[in-house]
Amino acid sequence: MSVNTVFTVPKDRQGVTIRLDKGAALEGEIFLESVSDDLSVHQKVAAFLENNNAFFPIKVNSSGNTEFVNKKNVRMVDVDFPEGPDTNYFSFRVMRAISVTALFSDGEAVSGELMAEVPEEKARLSDCLNLPDKFLSVKAGGKMRYINKEALQKVVHTDKA
Repeated sequence: MSVNTVFTVPKDRQGVTIRLDKGAALEGEIFLESVSDDLSVHQKVAAFLENNNAFFPIKVNSSGNTEFVNKKNVRMVDVDFPEGPDTNYFSFRVMRAISVTALFSDGEAVSGELMAEVPEEKARLSDCLNLPDKFLSVKAGGKMRYINKEALQKVVHTDKA
């Protein structure tokens, strides 16, 4: 018996809030690929956002319907950050954290820790901002916020005082 995996819906789901460029928000679940159990939650969400698909499905909580969102219109994807030492949200690779404020053209701002899996020699803010990724990962207010770089006006380094 042959199994056609082309039509298989990925089993891993992640609860998210998607903020669109015109202010609308969708709460629901995205469907993460079960490519590897070795990947952390962060790596799976990042891979989902960084793939070349123009649209992605979200099962919307309020209606139960599945809608397809154009990634270009996504301002930010929020994932509740689990607290505690055994959350396995990040991989065991070294994560660099840089305090930043990300500013959108409409004046909205997100302040938090820019998180990047980079070696020490690439740990400057400019290096992290210029990675080929389309989304920045910012830990802020109990959430991981995946921010579309195209939606940003600028990013400011904020020193801890």
